Amino acid sequence: MKLKTKMWLVSQGLLLVTAIIIQLTFYGGIKVGPILGMAKRPYVDIIQGTDPVVPESILAQNLPPEAYDARIPMSREQVVKSNLGAYRKAAQQEHGLRTALIGGILVNVLYFIAYHLLYIFFKRSIERHKKRGN
Repeated sequence: MKLKTKMWLVSQGLLLVTAIIIQLTFYGGIKVGPILGMAKRPYVDIIQGTDPVVPESILAQNLPPEAYDARIPMSREQVVKSNLGAYRKAAQQEHGLRTALIGGILVNVLYFIAYHLLYIFFKRSIERHKKRGN
């Protein structure tokens, strides 16, 4: 295996470990789902952005969505009045988790490009320096 490949694997591995730690930390911070009375959703459902299932106990009450869905834009007073503080935070955390995953993917793509460009640059610089030195 070439040195370039070994260096790439080690550095990419460190990036992936960092991304996994970030994802686990963000997911661990979520306590409930984004809808009143909802438990924490599975990681895959959050990442895929699937709509949460509203609990039957909430649907049976025939409430307007503003009273149970923390994903709907509302003022701070409305959040407090509806007692959706924790669920609002969960909705924001779920959005943050998806954003962090997309950010991690973008960083890895940018790193891939930068790594190979810098490798070519340094390799040529070393070759030029060797030619001048002899």
